[in-house]
Amino acid sequence: MAETAQELVDLPEYRYEPVESNGVIRLLTLYPGKNTDRLEGTLEAVKIDSAPHYEAISYVWADAGPPDTAYKILLHGDDASKGMLTLRGGSIFAALHRVRLRNRPRRIWADQCCINQNDAVERGQQVQYMNKIYQNAMHVLVWLGLDFGGEAASAFDLVDDLDEAFWERPVNGMAPGISAVELEKHIEENHHSVQSLTNRTWFKRGWIVQEIGTSTPATLFWGSTSIEWNQLARVCERLKRHHECRSALGISTSDISFLFRRFIEPDEKTHHANRFNFVYELQRARHLNFSDDRDRVFAFLGHFSVASLHPLSCGPVSITADYTKNVEETYIDVAKQILLQCPATACISNANDNTSLKYRQRGHSLPSWVPDWRTSGGIILAEPICPHRAHGDSVQKLEIIDQEHPLLRIRGVAIDSIELHSEPLHPKDFYIRETSNQSYTKIEQLWHEVCGMGASNLNDRYVDGGQTAFFAFMQTLSNGCVQSAGHEGIAYHDIPHRVWLQKAARYIVETLGPSDNLSEEVMMAGEGAEHESGHEKWSRWATSAAEGRIFAKTRAGYFVLGPAAMEPGDVVCVLFGCKVPFCLRPTGKYYLLVGECYVHGLMNGEAIEMLSQRKLQEKTFGIV
Repeated sequence: MAETAQELVDLPEYRYEPVESNGVIRLLTLYPGKNTDRLEGTLEAVKIDSAPHYEAISYVWADAGPPDTAYKILLHGDDASKGMLTLRGGSIFAALHRVRLRNRPRRIWADQCCINQNDAVERGQQVQYMNKIYQNAMHVLVWLGLDFGGEAASAFDLVDDLDEAFWERPVNGMAPGISAVELEKHIEENHHSVQSLTNRTWFKRGWIVQEIGTSTPATLFWGSTSIEWNQLARVCERLKRHHECRSALGISTSDISFLFRRFIEPDEKTHHANRFNFVYELQRARHLNFSDDRDRVFAFLGHFSVASLHPLSCGPVSITADYTKNVEETYIDVAKQILLQCPATACISNANDNTSLKYRQRGHSLPSWVPDWRTSGGIILAEPICPHRAHGDSVQKLEIIDQEHPLLRIRGVAIDSIELHSEPLHPKDFYIRETSNQSYTKIEQLWHEVCGMGASNLNDRYVDGGQTAFFAFMQTLSNGCVQSAGHEGIAYHDIPHRVWLQKAARYIVETLGPSDNLSEEVMMAGEGAEHESGHEKWSRWATSAAEGRIFAKTRAGYFVLGPAAMEPGDVVCVLFGCKVPFCLRPTGKYYLLVGECYVHGLMNGEAIEMLSQRKLQEKTFGIV
């Protein structure tokens, strides 16, 4: 018999029965109902590996729900007991209303209902099953939120049109069913709604990376409309090759591309092989939003890299979600375990651009050698597939000393110290002059003021005496152009240096035009470069590598691309076993880790060779 309004008010708060820790989860059977009916259902405990068919909900906790509503669900227990569960916010309330069926029950998994959020121990136990929960689900139901602006239908219609336009032809063509003029008009009329779609907070919510990154089919619900996840991801992937169309839409496709199949093992012959490395995944996910920063680690405990034995991995690693430890304790534990278990990961573990270094120096409790996954950064110079070999044939030598402030002791060689550096670089710095009255582009300014050079030429020699200063300068700004090899599947060391020189010269010639700052040799080298697609342009590689970093010169004349926190007096080092050099800051008898660097002339074992010739001395760096 239905309860009266007063009886519902008098019902107690729902009390969870403890759930077993050995692979048991709860599922919610959501009773059918109309839009105006209250939410109602039952919870059942099931073995995760033998659970009946169910669907899983993915949503953003903090998104808005319907106004002037009590966000509650009536739950029935196995023993005829019942109680009201107060939901935390209106987003899950709205999501449950949207996916509820009118004529039959729907068995679903929703974290706010299926996990006792007031029990920290249970939360820690259940977190380890999250990836399997979404992987085993028949279907993922993504709630993007209420459609307050009435934009969902036009946004999804435009995605449909783009999908049709891209589907039947190669990436450089359009399908015959839709004319370019029609599509252009549709984009002009509806690009704001697509921007609103891609700006939904769900796309940056941290936990969704494991919720949507599996092979389980998914549907995205926005208000009363819906679209298939595979279709949206497919269109975003095609838009990568259509820069003009993407610009007209005014959207970034990278957030969506990052999420797609993130928890599925990639083709190891592509640059996606980086994903076999657990620490790389934590570094790459720093742009995501988490309400609890411990979840920056815990959300990836179901990722395939945790148990991977792939040569690029740092695993298998044994980490459990422990919400009794604070953020700093969690990050320190992860860094210590991975460094001690797999010392070769020191390079990727310490790859963070330490922009928060001054904050740490003011008494923050995280050591400088522990990655702070709360801070966002650019690409990782020492990504797992990176072909750099600054370490030569050296092997990692390190130890961690537990004390009030944990100390990392690591062996290596000091090369030189920073003398001059630029301001942090921005993408616009690698394109045309901002105004016609501007004397120099940023590239010219760096060449003149930091490098101390005159006109760009192929005569001035670099510090090693073998290569030209121009080539060293352009290679430094682009991280040696390694991204091209990674994306195109070409072995980096099989590409002659003249190819990089020609591409860099072509960029300079196209950017500066006729100029007294260009020698005839540079202009001729640029004219010899082959036609380039967007992926092959030097400016693309430099923008990716240098964004947020600074260009510097050492006292001896080495060119450096390093972290924005780098300062004059910082020491450039090659640490044993690390593929790229690092910048360290002396502080008393210890050092602070500033971050990874590209240093031209030190990327292929040159420092280790100098050590063998006794031109350098091995030393221990104590990093706090």
